[in-house]
This record gives sequence, C-alpha cells and structure tokens, in this order.
Amino acid sequence: MAGSRSNDVENVFPDYHRKVGETTDGQVLRSFSDPGGVKYQAGTARAAIEDFIGRRSRDLKADTLDVREENAAEGANVLRIRYGQYVNDRPLLGAGIHAVADTERGALMRVDNRLDDDVAAAPDPAAARGVGEVEAAALAPFGDYGSARVESATTAYLRDNQRPAIPDDDYPTATRDLLRTGTAPDGALHLVHDLLVRTTDPFEQFRVVVDAVSGNVLFIELIGKYVAASGLVFLPDPVSDSDSGALSSTSTASTLDALRHPVTLEINPANGGVFRLEGDWIRCVDWDAPAFAVPAENAANFSYQTYPADRRFLSVNAYHWLDTFARYLRTLGNANLNANMTQVEVDAQGFSGADNSQWVPGTPNRIRFGEGGVPDAADFGVIIHEYLHGVFQFQGSDHGGSGSYEHSFCDAIAAVFRDQFNPSRHRRTETFPFDNNATDRWSTERTLNRVERFDDAGFAGYGFNLRNSMLGTAIWESYLGVGGDSGDAGVRQHAADVVIRAFLGMLLNVPDDNSNGIAHAQSLMQGMIDADVALTGGLHSKVFDAAAVARGLWPTRAVDLWIADSAGDSGVIPSPIPHWTSPDLWVRNLGPADGDDPSLGHQEPIVGQPNYLYVNVRNRGTAAAPAGAFTVEAFRCDPGTGMIWPTHFSSMGSLAITAQIPAGGTARVGPFLWTPAVAGHECLLAVVDGAPDPAVTTALLGPVPHDQLVRFDNNVGQRNVNPQMSVPGGKTRASMTMRGGLTDMACSLELDASAMPADTAITVRTLTRIVDAATITGLTTAEHGEVRSTQTMPGGGSAAMAGFPLEAGEAVDVDLVIDFSHEAEHLRTYPLVLTQYQGGQLAGRLSIEIVAVKELEDFVFGNPRSGELHISTCSLWPKLGPGSKIPFVRAEDAIARGYNGCAFCLPAINTG
Repeated sequence: MAGSRSNDVENVFPDYHRKVGETTDGQVLRSFSDPGGVKYQAGTARAAIEDFIGRRSRDLKADTLDVREENAAEGANVLRIRYGQYVNDRPLLGAGIHAVADTERGALMRVDNRLDDDVAAAPDPAAARGVGEVEAAALAPFGDYGSARVESATTAYLRDNQRPAIPDDDYPTATRDLLRTGTAPDGALHLVHDLLVRTTDPFEQFRVVVDAVSGNVLFIELIGKYVAASGLVFLPDPVSDSDSGALSSTSTASTLDALRHPVTLEINPANGGVFRLEGDWIRCVDWDAPAFAVPAENAANFSYQTYPADRRFLSVNAYHWLDTFARYLRTLGNANLNANMTQVEVDAQGFSGADNSQWVPGTPNRIRFGEGGVPDAADFGVIIHEYLHGVFQFQGSDHGGSGSYEHSFCDAIAAVFRDQFNPSRHRRTETFPFDNNATDRWSTERTLNRVERFDDAGFAGYGFNLRNSMLGTAIWESYLGVGGDSGDAGVRQHAADVVIRAFLGMLLNVPDDNSNGIAHAQSLMQGMIDADVALTGGLHSKVFDAAAVARGLWPTRAVDLWIADSAGDSGVIPSPIPHWTSPDLWVRNLGPADGDDPSLGHQEPIVGQPNYLYVNVRNRGTAAAPAGAFTVEAFRCDPGTGMIWPTHFSSMGSLAITAQIPAGGTARVGPFLWTPAVAGHECLLAVVDGAPDPAVTTALLGPVPHDQLVRFDNNVGQRNVNPQMSVPGGKTRASMTMRGGLTDMACSLELDASAMPADTAITVRTLTRIVDAATITGLTTAEHGEVRSTQTMPGGGSAAMAGFPLEAGEAVDVDLVIDFSHEAEHLRTYPLVLTQYQGGQLAGRLSIEIVAVKELEDFVFGNPRSGELHISTCSLWPKLGPGSKIPFVRAEDAIARGYNGCAFCLPAINTG
C-alpha cells in the first residue's frame, strides 16, 4: 500500500538502529533497546509489550512486586504503556516500567525498568498521619504569600535519594530559602503525602512532599520547569494596574516603566549558551513581518524597558502570560485538551504593524500580534483572547470566530483569568483596558457589563460585537455568581476554575455553529449548564441559568419556588451574604394540638422536648405551583461551620405541599417535629423540590460545602442565627462545631467582635492541640490545659486561630462565653461572627447575636442557679448578679424552659 512502512527491517532502518541491547543492575534487567523492533514482535503493539513483560518478568523482578498498568498513549506509529509499582496498595513514586512498541508492525522497541525491589522496610500505612494533620506544616513556609492552599494530595511511597535543584538566584515567585525547605535525602523508603500547593499574591504552584509518619516536610519543588529566567511584564496591564484613564498609545516608556512587575519565566535550558523565550507550550519566533529579532540572552534575564524604548518587552509580556495560561489550563483535568495542546509560535511584533492580532492555525499553530495603536502584546486581554481561539481548535470546536459567539468566550474567559492577577480589581469588566483605552477607544461595546438583552425588541439590529459582549456578560456574571464577587482571592480562584472547567466541557458537548442568532447563544449557554451537570451534578447550574435569564436568553422558570436565606433575600441566585438567617424557617415550642399559633413567630428551641419547625415557601414564578407537585424536606445540624451536605445533616422528614401556590404567593409547610439534644443554636435547613422546579440536591455528584448549596439554589433555605438577650454584665454562653472538609486540610477560625462594645469580654475554649497548632492573633491565653485551653479577647476587634489541621469530617467543639457590655444600647443587636476557612476557602459563618436589655420593666428574668423567675422590682433583685438575670420577653417562654415564678414577685406563676 502506498505510503505504508515495510516489514523488511533491512530496507527501512540503518544498521545502527537495528542493534538490540540490554543493561542489568546486578540480577535486575534495567533496560532493553531494539529501535528496529526485530526481536519481539506480535500481532499488536500491546501484545508485543505484554509478551516481553510476561517472558522477562523474573528478570525485571516484576513477578514478586505489585506492578499495575497506569496509562497507555498512542502517538505517531508508537504505543507507550506505563506500569507503576505499588506497595501496600499505594504507589511508589518514580518506580515502574516504561515500554514502547511500533503499532504498525507490532514490534517492541524499548523498555526501561525502574522498579524498586528493596521494599521490605516500607512504613506501615497505619502509622501515617492524615493529610489534615500535616497540612499546617506544609503551608507554614508560604506565610509571605497572599494565600496558600492544598489543591490535591496523593499518599504514596518515595525512595528518598535526591532533591530538586536549587536555582542560583531567587525567582520572583519563590526564594532560594523557600526551595531549600526540608531535610537531606537519606535513601530510605518513606510514606509521604505528595501535595500540590497553589499560592496567590504571587500566583505559583508548588509540590510539597511531607513524611506522612513524622509530619516533617522533606522538600518543596516548583511545579513548573524553571530555568533561572527573570523578566519584567505588565500585571495585568497598565490601565488595570494604575486605574489611570490617561494611559494610551502615546504614553512614553518612562511612564510605562513604573508599571512593570518582575516575574519568573518558565523557559527551556540554554541552547548553545543562549536562552530564548521558548518552553513546552509557547515559543517566540519572528515568523511574520516586520522583521524583528526575538530576544536571546547569554544570561537568563529578559528584563527590558517597555516599548517604545525596547520592543523586546512585548515578546516577554506575551510569552509570560501565554505560557502561564497554557500551564494553568493543563491543571484543570480536561483530558481532551491536555492530549491535543501543542506548542504555539508567537510573533509579538507582527501583522505588519497593523492594529490587530490573529490566531493562525496550522503546523505549527501560531499567533501574531500587531503594534498599531497600543501594541496588542501589551494588553493581557488581547494576549489571552488570541490563545483562546486555539483552545477552541484544541477541543475540536468551531463557533464562528469573531463573526459569531467564539469571541464571547475569548473575551469573557480572558477576563475571568485576568481577574486572578488584578489585585486592585480595577476595570474588571473592560475586556481590553489598555488596548481599548479612553484615548484610543475603538469600541464602546466590548465590555462585560452589558444591559442589553437577547429578547430586546431591537435585537435584530445589534451587531456581532454587541451580541458577543451580551453573551460574554452572561459568562462573566456566572463567574461573579459562583464566587468571583468575593473579596477573598482564594474564593475568586475557585470560581475561575469552576467557570473555565465548564467552558472546556461545553466546547465538547455543543455542536459547531457559525451563526450569530439567539439560538446559537442559547445552545452555548445551555452547554455551560450541561458541562457543570457532568462535572458536579449541577451545583452551579442555577447560577449559570440566572445569568442567562438576566440577559434574556430564555425566560424565568414558570414556577420558581424559593425559601428566603435572609431578610434581604429576594430569591435571586446566588443569594446574598449572610445566607444563614432565613425568616422563612421558624420554630415553635408547642404544636397545633396545644392551641399554638404558628404565625406568632420564632421561639428558641427547648432541649429535651419536641419542637415544631415551620417553613414558608414562596413562588416568584409566573405560573401557579400545582397542588401536590412539590415536597419540603427539613434537616437539622449541630451548630457550627464547615458543614458538608449531606454528611452533617439529619432529616426531620418530608411533607407534601397539598395546596396550589399562585404566582407571587406563599404556602406555610409544617410542622416538622424534632427534639433538640444540644443547647444553644440549631442549624436548620429546608429544601423544596418538585418536577417543575427541581432542587440541585437531586443530582449532586458527591458531598459539597453546604453554604454553596444554600446560596446557589433558592430552593434551599437555612437558619442558624438565634438572637439572645443579655443585661449589661450578663454572660451569654454558646457553642459551635468546626468541621473538617471533604479531605484532611489546614483550617482557620476568625472571630469578628468589631460590632461589640470594647468593654465586652469574650472567652473561647477549645482543644489544646488546635490552639498549639494554630497561629494566634488577637487572643490571649487564659488557661493552657492538657486537653482544652482557654483564650480571651475584648469586644471592638477581631481575632483568629489560623493553620490548624482538621481531618476529613472531623468535628471540634468551640465553647464561648460573652461577658456582655455595660455600655450597650437598649434593644440594639450586637453580633459576634465566627468564620471558618478550610484550605484557604471560606467554609461557613455563624453569628451569635446579643440583644441588649437595659430598660427592665417589660421583661422577666430567669436565675439559672435557682430556677426562679423575677421582675426588676422584686425585693431579691439587688442580690442577683448579672449572670443570674436571663431576660425573657414572655413568662411563658421562661416557664417552657423550666423556670418557676418567684414566690415574692410572681406568685401567680409560682408552683411551689
């Protein structure tokens, strides 16, 4: 057959390719080489590999070890299979067999054997600490970064016989001292936690290897393959950085130089003693007019003045951001993208100087940036926009380029990624802040804050740029909705990951389309939702849906049932913070059979006796919710933060909504009965679900942080804030539970008492091991016990315990005593807000609200020591201390909690 390869090896391969060779290490076969594929041939390449390993397993020592196939990849005429070695059912890092065979002739070409046969002394996995127990030590070296969190963890064995090389100089994102962290290699077999740590401010990714038995850090390694190359770039661009409207194409180098920032460039080692801007995924090449020599340096330093003084700066700026984005995309786990990405050749001074840029597909794929106006390689948005055209190509997806909706994603995804490098958060909705500046403005439509809608009467007259920006706005608002609006950089990074993962999935599930009508835009937005359903079970799907509705891509649900998360919640998705103060969930101490009226509002639950929960369900849709089409299920959880759905929640039961709920109407559902066992707060949660408006809980793929469930689905409501009254000097006691996340990780607890008067004293008591492992700020040690320790803080400020480990699902109690202010205003509410972070991510908040009682005539007061109930004119009143005056609005509420009227001041309710 024309073009096929001959089986006659003599005619195809020179002699030196036909030499078969083996190397051994003692009695172990370490390598086999047969480039011509002469000795081991079979029907298929896989059969050739498996036949060799089967025949030579003894020589390889594979017969006595646990060796498993880990992956297979097929390239141009070759099959590669990698086998990994396992010990005690855990991988032994770096140990295994790598085999390659010719697919056309079914011939074995090469085998490399790195099995480790000296594993008898492998540590017992039962001796290992959890990831959460070592996470604090793993993150401790990153204290100078804005944040650091563990992205993933692998527990494995490691032969400790080498360390990563230390650079000659500090990198801008990692110092030599940081990379020296750890111990000297001892040659022993260690059981380790191999952690991927991602930092912000600056952004970087590290491999941190911790001994799982001792908890000591063995070494830290940069994930990227660095040469000690440094450079200067814009971060992210001069206008976003400075928020100046005066910068333009006429700005001088002396003005722009001040806006350069040092970065580390990931480039290949020097070739012939010369370093160039070339790495795994990006290569700067002068492939387009005008001719301009690409930077080449004898030392790995690409620090230049900005253009127009030095046009080489444009190459550095384009290379760094393209390479950073390409490497980031590969961390998101999209197998198809990772398999199809190729190196891209970039000309930062191209397009014959025109004011334009272009992705040029081919072999190789290329990008050219023009220098007209503001050079395009000076604007982060333009740089990433062009690469995103390549992402469409890598994913085999065609959506019409600039004339259709491909530009929507090229603009919006670039802005989402730029937001991670824009600490000042200026110009967030401008797609090209520098290139499309106020002086050189070439479009007023390329923004991500459009108010136009796809259902506007004038849509037919909208041009493609505006239509692109309308869909781009929906993508941007999706990002804001899943956390991009947070002031926490870690939360914003997670939101970016969510949206960009969904984007990559969407490219695979939406058919190609070059039109620019509404149907195409709808298909793409629905594809984002479908991708999220595949990735998470739809955790973020209603956020994406709400963004689509806001842009008129489709109407609101005809039936949209919701439960308010707070007094300020209007049913929009996501709900605002705080999301744990639902007025639509309330408790009554007595039931309907006792003549109780549920409309009288919330009462504090009484421990040890049945209580009655009611749920108010609202319909913000345009059609009535049919009778019997929906159910409400209620849940409870001990008070705390970091709750995981559904792990930490217990069902109280499910009730059908038997009546129709008209559009704009409400229905009261309940009561749900339960008997509280924990004094203090109860975390109550309700879910309304039905076919016309299903709750996301019906399809979630695995456990999720409960606060995301509440905010991202208006079918879910939560209440865990119960105001408590206190007299000046009174003591309010409360408790809460900090919970571990889905994996072991380092956690933090913040206490915000800034709203409380300064003469308030707050006592915090928890496990000593938590206190000892944490970095403490704003707290003073009052007692350091063997098991539990006590810390104190005043009102008017904040405090934190940071970096302590919690295992997956672990629960740790925190007991609080609030010695309340003498300066508080009567009936004013004073909150103490507790916030927990898990691995740098917000895990939950709990508020303890105290209502000051200073005008005493309208209240009755319980003495918890004697169980008596008094009024302020009682003859015994002067003898009662502040801690013996628990206020109640109604005597009935106190009696329900076991109090008895004082024989002197309240004889009518004294039962003896």
